[in-house]
Formats: sequence, structure tokens, C-alpha cells
Amino acid sequence: MKLLRMMGRIELRVVAATMVAIAILHICATLAAPHLAVAPAYSRLAAALPLNTMKILPPVSASSQPLPFAGPDSRYAMCRFETTSSPVALTATLPDVGWTLALYSSAGENIYAASGQYGQRTDISIKLVPSGDLFSGLSPESRGLAPVEQQPLAFAAKKGVAVLRAPDRGFSYQAQTEQLLKLATCSPIQPSR
Repeated sequence: MKLLRMMGRIELRVVAATMVAIAILHICATLAAPHLAVAPAYSRLAAALPLNTMKILPPVSASSQPLPFAGPDSRYAMCRFETTSSPVALTATLPDVGWTLALYSSAGENIYAASGQYGQRTDISIKLVPSGDLFSGLSPESRGLAPVEQQPLAFAAKKGVAVLRAPDRGFSYQAQTEQLLKLATCSPIQPSR
């Protein structure tokens, strides 16, 4: 009986305020987690990936995983990029559904993502430049040349990882998948004179 009387005294405002406080704490903890990680994914991959070069990783198995929980049903090509000394050109082809390209900052934040569309080939060409450094020479149009389709993508991170993911559709498609992964490039852009 005492318990019922005490529960009747609990105000609805206190319960609502408690729930709001819990929600705020949850959101803050979720947003802070990548910055508080002891060994973020970038530091794990930095030793294995050459700078500004796309590298095709071996098929994922229990003994060979670039990152924990990488899907064995996929093939990966990754590039560790850094734009401090020069812009970086990134190209990839997403021929079908299941193919994705994602860019992550060194803190693990997703800064760009693209996915393949059903029955449509998607060719991606990105010029990565650090924010605040959008001018990287005269445009082709100003020099009397044909325009280039490559538009600059500015973001706050100066370094990160580009991940190209291809579905592993079995042995029959293995050569085709490898060929498309090899076509992906990630390289520094030399300033034009």
C-alpha cells in the first residue's frame, strides 16, 4: 500500500525530464565514441595501406580481415588518402547494385558515400581537396580546353580512407570483379603550370 502511495506522488514532469536527460546522454555518448576509441580503424589501416594509392585487399576470411566484422561476401579496395601536400583524384566504377564507395575521415566519420544502381553503370570521379584550399590552378575552360567533369569535393578532414566495396558473386564473376576493382584509382594531382 505504501508503495502505491509513493508511486502516486511521482510527478510526470520528473519522469519526462529523466527520459530527456537519458536521451541527451545517449546521443552525446554516441557522437563522442569515434573520438574516444583507443585504436580507431584509421590507425589500423594506416600501416597496411600505401598513401594515395588504391590497394585491392585479399578476400576476407576468418584469418584475414582488414577490420573487424568485414563481410566475407564482399571484396574490398581501399585507399588511405591525405590532401595536405596536394589534392587527390579518386575514380571508381560502380557497375551494379551492391557496389559502394565511401569516404571516411581519420576519426571514422563518413563524409561521402555512393552506391551502384540497378541496371546502370555509375562512374565516379572525385577531386579531394582540403577545405579552404579550393583553388588548385586555372580551370580547363579558362585555358581554352574542354571542360573536365571532375568537381571538387571539400571537407574538413585532410586525411582518411576511401573504401570501394564489391559484392562477391562467386567464382564465375571473380575475374570481372577483380578487373573493375583494378580500374579504381587514387593518386595525388600534380599542380599544373
